[in-house]
Amino acid sequence: MSNPAQRLLEQSFLFCFKTANALYRPVRQWIGALVLVVFIAMTTAVVHVFPGSNWDMFAYTASVLEPSIDDTSELHRQSYDFVEKNVSPGEYLILTQDRDYRIHQAENPDAFMTMLGFYRLKILYIETARLLTGFMDPVQALRLISKASILAIGGLLLVWMARNQALACGLPVAVLLTLSGFTEAAQLVTPDLYCTVFLLLAAMSYLEKLDWLAAVSLLCAFLVRPDHLAFIGVFFVFAAIYGPGRWWMTGCFALCFSLYVWLTKGANHPGWWVHMWFSHIEFVPTLEGFNPPFSITAYVQMLVRATVRSLMGETWLAVLIAQVLFFAKLIRVTEMAERNRVLLYAVFASICAKYLVFPHYETRFYVPYLIIMGMILLISWHKQSQSDSLVGAGRT
Repeated sequence: MSNPAQRLLEQSFLFCFKTANALYRPVRQWIGALVLVVFIAMTTAVVHVFPGSNWDMFAYTASVLEPSIDDTSELHRQSYDFVEKNVSPGEYLILTQDRDYRIHQAENPDAFMTMLGFYRLKILYIETARLLTGFMDPVQALRLISKASILAIGGLLLVWMARNQALACGLPVAVLLTLSGFTEAAQLVTPDLYCTVFLLLAAMSYLEKLDWLAAVSLLCAFLVRPDHLAFIGVFFVFAAIYGPGRWWMTGCFALCFSLYVWLTKGANHPGWWVHMWFSHIEFVPTLEGFNPPFSITAYVQMLVRATVRSLMGETWLAVLIAQVLFFAKLIRVTEMAERNRVLLYAVFASICAKYLVFPHYETRFYVPYLIIMGMILLISWHKQSQSDSLVGAGRT
């Protein structure tokens, strides 16, 4: 049996340890938040100083200018001129001359116009850029949307962590963003990050039981990128099965599905199979009269090719597998809140469903889903670890 002096020493040590831990906890929260803030600020600064370039810039610029320019040749000329002013000579050469498809698009306005059906569908993205063109040219407007989206995503993640007393997880969240393709998507002129803002807001709103705001946010995400209808549909099914948010998600899906039918007709979208063929088999020079017959063999080849490219040159599939393993090994499902489980299962199932419907291999298409899954898992693990620590301290 220990003597009184030894017991006093042990109690003093335990008191000092608990005091130090209590003092360090708020400091740790501030450090975590600061890490994420610095990461978001650095990403925004790099994108501003060294913006990326991609061919889609031409098509999105033309879609923004289209209502004000009736002549096809003039719309083509102005679209290419605006992009040329905003990229280096070397980048412009690559965007217009490095393959037959790009050469043909740069030289043939009529062929270029047939491609815009892929881009007109992103109605909220295009309309936001049009609004900004009153202050800057279309390319600058599109890039501003990307930079503003970076800051908005950072702000939403900070609020999400703060609401769950998990600001100390700032470093893991920054790593999650990096692995999920956030920084790469931020450099491109695409609607991916803009859509991510609304999907993150929808996820947070749903977890906070603000179902009406979640539904409105999902509608906005759909209007930015209509292909997220797959997630809205799967989410509606899981909400209907489990209960939370059932009627709001049902109404949201019904509205988005109706809008999808209307948008695909009004924007002259070439259709699912033509889009699949164009993306995975051949960049045909014009979509005029292009209508390849459906082939199950070609579809399976697309799936195999996309999976190989995802494994060899992208990160989304590896991150998704890592998240599944993290969930299986470290998360106690019975201790997760019901809404967290519903959202987590819906996001995972929608990735699988969306991949089967249209197997995108680029990580940028999965950025919002990987972030949402990662945040749910990280915060659940953080809360369960805290609970374990409290139980251990109580036993001590």
